[in-house]
Amino acid sequence: MSDAPDLHLPATSEPLRVAIRRLRWYREAFARQLEELQADYGLGFTVDDRKLARIFVDWLREMEAQKPADPSQRRAYFDFVSALMLRNLLRDMPLKAEPLPQGADLNRAEYFWPEGFACTVFCLNIRAAVLEQEFHAETALTPDFFNLRQWWSFRENASSDPNAAMGFFDVFTGNNPEWQMPDSFRQRLNRALAAPDRQTEISSR
Repeated sequence: MSDAPDLHLPATSEPLRVAIRRLRWYREAFARQLEELQADYGLGFTVDDRKLARIFVDWLREMEAQKPADPSQRRAYFDFVSALMLRNLLRDMPLKAEPLPQGADLNRAEYFWPEGFACTVFCLNIRAAVLEQEFHAETALTPDFFNLRQWWSFRENASSDPNAAMGFFDVFTGNNPEWQMPDSFRQRLNRALAAPDRQTEISSR
């Protein structure tokens, strides 16, 4: 993933799509993301490990329940479960940011909303790594990711409706967001088939 903090993932002999389903690997990957943010931006966090484990289990259950049988839907499914992961993290936030470093620029997303930024880049980096391994696909962020106004809207909407986080994740990754039922993979597919070229305007949020 370009123009965002890299995540040096834990070693595994399994495909990443399998490793991410292991709680121990997930915890270590999440911890490494926080270490990267500390090194890059001076951000520190405290983590509620029990809450993080509960978020993981809930995500795994929801992910497995919506897994498609059609192999042609795998790419769209990986996008979906990455957004779902972010929804769950923001809904039950396991992080608390420590005081910001002196002189932190609050016009930058990482300092405006440290906890949300940390969860978002974690999910973006996991998605990028899986898509590269599974599809040899390069990923990039849209300009919206670097727009503080988008982060204002993201934080406000996700606070009132955690499902909205999935739409913003799609905006950041360049996918067409589903705002009405973002936590339904079937709805996402049906909408894409009905209107493959339609672009939902984020300004309406």
